[in-house]
Amino acid sequence: MNAVTSSIGEEPVAERDSEIAGRRLLILGGGLWQRDYVRRARALGLETWVTDWHADAVARDDADHFFPIDLKDAAATLELARSARVDGVMTPADIGVTTVAYVASALGLPGPTPELARRSTNKLDMRRRAADVGLAVPWFEPVRSVEAAFEMMTRHPGPITAPVIVKPVDNCSSRGVCVVHDRAALESAVDAALTSSGEGTALVEQFLQGVEGSLEAFVQAGEITILGVCDKTKSPLPDRYDLELRYPGAYSPAASRNLAAFIEHVVRGFEIADALLHVEFLIPYGTDEVFLTEFALRGCGSKVITHLLPQLTGIDVVRATIRQALGLKTPLTATRQLHGALHFLMFPSGRVAAVHGLEQARAVPGVIDVCVERVPGERIDPVHDGRSRPGHLLVHGRSRSDVQATIAAVRSAVRVEYDDHREAVPAILPAAI
Repeated sequence: MNAVTSSIGEEPVAERDSEIAGRRLLILGGGLWQRDYVRRARALGLETWVTDWHADAVARDDADHFFPIDLKDAAATLELARSARVDGVMTPADIGVTTVAYVASALGLPGPTPELARRSTNKLDMRRRAADVGLAVPWFEPVRSVEAAFEMMTRHPGPITAPVIVKPVDNCSSRGVCVVHDRAALESAVDAALTSSGEGTALVEQFLQGVEGSLEAFVQAGEITILGVCDKTKSPLPDRYDLELRYPGAYSPAASRNLAAFIEHVVRGFEIADALLHVEFLIPYGTDEVFLTEFALRGCGSKVITHLLPQLTGIDVVRATIRQALGLKTPLTATRQLHGALHFLMFPSGRVAAVHGLEQARAVPGVIDVCVERVPGERIDPVHDGRSRPGHLLVHGRSRSDVQATIAAVRSAVRVEYDDHREAVPAILPAAI
């Protein structure tokens, strides 16, 4: 096999995989965050069949075959999978997980069971299962109307004087999520969560305060490989999206031991045999106890799995994930242990006239990727969830301080020019919390 230099690291990555070359893989999702999976699958020698709800999805020209099918349309996806005689099906997108499980179950292909898929995408089912198996979870209750939320708060007087967090049971990227500090704000928060929920159900939960983080793990035949653990800076309240993820996370020895036991508990409790897992958690201030926030049967987005963690560890996670969709195990051994971060670039609102400094920023040592996702003529609007952040930066270094120095250098280089002649560098993020 010929080796080429990977865009995500300095070590050569063997591209064509003779063990899977010539097989057919169906990938649900052809957007920006799924494009690397499509490209890698073809480079490994697979024939790719890709679906997306957008007919002009960015990965359509990277696929061997593209079909504009909504990822939630399980029947149409199964019909395509049958006609294409695919050997595997996968998705890097939350919204496609239940469809993958449906197709895999119907065709006898590798993949999650429908029950696991639902528990990983429906926060109410996830909370109930987690509580049943003894995982620490916040207090929660489902509601299907604003009136039910007010009635619930009357029955449970405790949350009225303490913050609660309201979220749809079946959405992602912090859409429809809001922290509520008083009864007056509850109505709009529940209404937003219900609007963002396909099932028309919201969760009202205890708002725990502490250090938030996420853990990436790869499970093969029940064997767990932890790929990375981060701590986070979150957005100012009442929203709750991520602003920065730092690897490895700064946790006490006791908390680190608890995190290792925690991921084992999640895998065993939810009966996960094979999966790439993204698990979000919270450790309340003054404790080392780990609470489950949620988990997903896919890796962290924003190029963490495709770019950042391979650079930090030397593990080709995308290849392992593709092979797993075809029923194959992949040896996973870290060849390096670097520090790194995903840092989101936040700018004031306005219509973009030009973006300056990206080439200078990309030349800074330690930069993996830097991007402003708005082109001239497009608007930067106020951000309230993870899907609307205007830019991101991925960096690596030998230490946490090296990483932060690289972030500072990029932030000083990049600026946005607006059509009203203003210019702005990335906004200063709140203190790490």
